[in-house]
Amino acid sequence: MQDNIASNLNYKKGAIDQIMLWLLLFALFVSFLFFVIDYSSAIRVKDNCDSIADYGARMKGLGNEESTIASGINQIKIDYFPTISGGDIVCTEDSSTENYQVIFNVYATYNSKFLPSSNIHAKKVVFNEVNKSQITCNLTLN
Repeated sequence: MQDNIASNLNYKKGAIDQIMLWLLLFALFVSFLFFVIDYSSAIRVKDNCDSIADYGARMKGLGNEESTIASGINQIKIDYFPTISGGDIVCTEDSSTENYQVIFNVYATYNSKFLPSSNIHAKKVVFNEVNKSQITCNLTLN
């Protein structure tokens, strides 16, 4: 009889241990799931910044104005970023540097509740088809 009582006590401890183990595994799974979802969102933001830099550099290389470039960027940006105006794109032309380059930099910050905040920088360099000067453009997205 005492063996039967002792085995019931051992069974109760084992059942509690199993429940705690399953709760821990579930919590780890949910945490990993949120990490993967948040990481994929960060990659999506980085990919969109690369697309914006590609577009902006190519359009500036063809000699378009900042307002025209901004309206095109508003067509390809994701909803995470605010609407861009021509004044948000700051371009400087360095006539002393004659290398036929247009450099377009996009700076953004990705804020997340799960991942630490991170700065994103996308850069694209293309051939300047308008003149032989170097043009550097910067766009900061917040």
